Amino acid sequence: MKPILPFIFLLLAFTVVTCTSSLEKPNSYSQITHWQRYQHFLPEDLRFRKDNLPSEEFIELRGYQVHLDRYQKNGAKCKILLVHGGGGNGRVLGTLAVGLQNLGCEWLAPDLPGFGLTKIPAGKRYVYYEDWVMILNDLINREKQENQKFILFGLSIGGMLAYHTAAHHGEVDGLIATTLVDPRNTDVRDAVASNRFLSRVGMPLNSLFSFFTNGMYFPIKWFSKMEYITNDPSFSDVFSEDPYAGGSKVSLGFLNTFLNYNPKLEPEVFQVCPVLLVHPSIDPWTPTQLSKTFFEKIPTKKEFVELTGAGHFPYEEPGVTILQEALRKFLGNL
Repeated sequence: MKPILPFIFLLLAFTVVTCTSSLEKPNSYSQITHWQRYQHFLPEDLRFRKDNLPSEEFIELRGYQVHLDRYQKNGAKCKILLVHGGGGNGRVLGTLAVGLQNLGCEWLAPDLPGFGLTKIPAGKRYVYYEDWVMILNDLINREKQENQKFILFGLSIGGMLAYHTAAHHGEVDGLIATTLVDPRNTDVRDAVASNRFLSRVGMPLNSLFSFFTNGMYFPIKWFSKMEYITNDPSFSDVFSEDPYAGGSKVSLGFLNTFLNYNPKLEPEVFQVCPVLLVHPSIDPWTPTQLSKTFFEKIPTKKEFVELTGAGHFPYEEPGVTILQEALRKFLGNL
């Protein structure tokens, strides 16, 4: 029942209450230990070690100090931008960069504002979802090089974010996603929200009173089924307790702009690049059909691959091996 309480409060409140996430962001993942708690649950070849840690940097984009993990590979003919969604960050997704480095690409894993170590400008009331799209757009412009293929790889809600970014930018070479769920769709909202009341009543009320509610922050796990981010309850708890990932707070303004974002190109006219949907077969959070409904509208060259035995965050076998082979084939055909 706890996700209902904020909206009852909103209906009864007479004064504006604005709160922000007060978590102090360090300058390096070496200064915190939360990300290391994921390692216990991962197979050996996806784990971080002292000899495979990424380099870290901060890049100023749109006024944000964006933290970036870089898995550098000199002379690489391809560069893959890992895109996280709500409840993730670049360091968490970096485990896939570790496991898939033999593909020969350089990998980039940014923290988007509100998650990870990225710093939000002082005085900014809340982050717009469009800020995420534009930050990734600017990062592509900064990192894209001649004679090097540039690919977006989005996981979870990051799959749709990668699509939105590719549609906006218009000049990327490939799009890979584990899910492609359109938040404008009622069935998708029902699936990703923590309960039906929130998706059918709470968030419409938030949109209606956005002038009042946008600057209000609540734990993201109140709004989403964070317990389904993996199929191991103990592993999902690690996500939910991580203040830089699933344990962070999110503004109602961000949720409102995410749920109502209209892409520059609707799927029916998307011809920017080939698309690979690598959907986990055991994903109770975003069932396969929700992604295929959007995917099937896309007319460009595309392929669907099911990651057998993998959950929403795909780390299980044989799903990881299937993912590796699918990416190798996809990259080889670009």
